[in-house]
Amino acid sequence: MKIKIFAVFLLFNIAVISDAATVTASLLYKVQLRGNAAPADAVVESDSSTGIYDAFTGSYTVYRNGKAVRSTQKGFLKGGTCLVKSGNYFLFCNNTDNTLDMLTGGLDKFSSFGGAGKGKYDPTDAVVSGGYVYSADNDNHRILKTHMGTKAVEATVGGYGQEKLQFWYPFAMAIDKKGVLYVSEALGTRVQKVTKDFKFYEFIGQWGIDKGQFYRPTGIALLNGEILFVGDGFTGVIQYFDPDGKYMGVLKDKSGKKLKFESITHMRINGRYLAVVDGFGRSVSVYELRGAK
Repeated sequence: MKIKIFAVFLLFNIAVISDAATVTASLLYKVQLRGNAAPADAVVESDSSTGIYDAFTGSYTVYRNGKAVRSTQKGFLKGGTCLVKSGNYFLFCNNTDNTLDMLTGGLDKFSSFGGAGKGKYDPTDAVVSGGYVYSADNDNHRILKTHMGTKAVEATVGGYGQEKLQFWYPFAMAIDKKGVLYVSEALGTRVQKVTKDFKFYEFIGQWGIDKGQFYRPTGIALLNGEILFVGDGFTGVIQYFDPDGKYMGVLKDKSGKKLKFESITHMRINGRYLAVVDGFGRSVSVYELRGAK
C-alpha cells in the first residue's frame, strides 16, 4: 500500500512539474497594418498597451486594446530595424546613417553611436546594462560594447564563422537576470550566450526543424529574465527553453493550438505580456503568457 501511495504521489508531482513548465499564450489583441506597412519592432508596456514601429512610414503608433491612441512620425525613422525602449528613452537602429541613435520619449534624436573598424555598422538590436550599450552588428557578424557616456566602442567580439564567439548574421539580443547576453544568429541557426565581458557561455539549438532546432531564428525575448523564447522567421513558430538551454516546448494558445506566424522579426516581453512582430504578415500580436512560475 505504501508503495502504491508513493507511486501516486510521484506521478502527481511529475504532472505538476510538467504543467508548471508549460507556457500558454492568450491573445489580447492583434493589430493588422495596411498598405505597404513594414512593422519592424514593438514596445509592450506593463499595462499591455503596445507601440508599433513601422519602418516604411517612419511612424511609431501606440495601441491600447487594439485601438490607436497616438502616433508620431519622423522622417529619419524610415528604414530602420529596431526601436528599443530603455527607461525614458529609445534606441533606434538607423540603417540609413549606419548608427545606433538615442531618442527622447518624443522620438527626437539627441545622441548617436557609431561602429568601429572596417565595414559599415549595421545595428539590428541592442540592450542596455551597467552603463553600456550592447548591439548586434549584423553585416559584420559581431557584437559591440559601447560606453553610453563616452560613446566609445570599448570591446567587440565576433567575426564570420560558426565557432565559439563567432557569428553568422547576429540579429536579436536579450539579457537575463544574471547579466548573460543572448544573441540569435539568423543564418547561424542558433542562439549564442556570452557574458558581458564577451566570454563564451553556451550554444542553444542547431539547424533543423525538430524540437529545439531552428531554421532561421530571429526575434528572442526572456520571460522572468530566464525562460528564453525564440521566434523562427521561416517556420513561424516560437519555441521556449529553460535557463539551462533545455527545450521546453512550442508556444501554444490555451486550447493547445500552436501559434503560427508568416515571418517573425522582433519579439518583446514586459512582465507577462508578449508582443510578436510579424513582418510578412504586416501585424503585431499581443499575448498574455500563463503557466511559467
